Amino acid sequence: MKILKFIVFWLLICCIPLLIITSNLRWGINEIKVYEYSVDKYEISYVTGIEKPELMNVYHHLIDFYNSEMGSAQALVEKEGEIIPIFNEKELIHLADVKKLIQLDYCIQITALVVLFVCCLVLYIGLKRNWHILAKGFLWGSVFTLGVMIFLALWALFGFEQLFILFHRASFTNEFWILDPTKDYLLMLFPGGFFYDIALFGFVAIIIESILLGSLTFVILKLKRQTLWPNA
Repeated sequence: MKILKFIVFWLLICCIPLLIITSNLRWGINEIKVYEYSVDKYEISYVTGIEKPELMNVYHHLIDFYNSEMGSAQALVEKEGEIIPIFNEKELIHLADVKKLIQLDYCIQITALVVLFVCCLVLYIGLKRNWHILAKGFLWGSVFTLGVMIFLALWALFGFEQLFILFHRASFTNEFWILDPTKDYLLMLFPGGFFYDIALFGFVAIIIESILLGSLTFVILKLKRQTLWPNA
């Protein structure tokens, strides 16, 4: 029984950061306002020569592509009165790889949620209502998430380019992600500054969420302990 409790406890801790991180990624990928922010801040209409409504249609198309069985990310846009395909073959291959990575994120999120739910049932119901073990799991899971995010946020602040390159080399088996910002629309649509802003925003959001979750479980443990042992 102790071995089972130990395994479930650590599974719970590991699921917390996985669920928080993948959920934030999923939100960011599918939130159109994130892309609109990039268009406005980095003047992408000026850089590409494509009007903002046309650009927003491309972003909507990419969101649909990531979340469906759509075979190609190719989109048509109007530029200077002419209808043109916006992506070249290299960009399309990279976007297909990005889609696989996003789908993996979704799978990890769902798996983490299911495992977390099972762990909660096992700890709270199967092991004689060990609510304090459950609360401690959430507390340490939030602490672990907080530590990882602070480390990555500091890395991004002082060496984002290194972190960005390392992520791409670890995530993709080819070099189709190496594009030319003067010719390839994909890099014009997603400039380096955009990734830097979104990464820092994501790290800060997850840090805040981890602090809130950790604080909540800490208060619950504290209050419950005072209720059980008021003179302790």
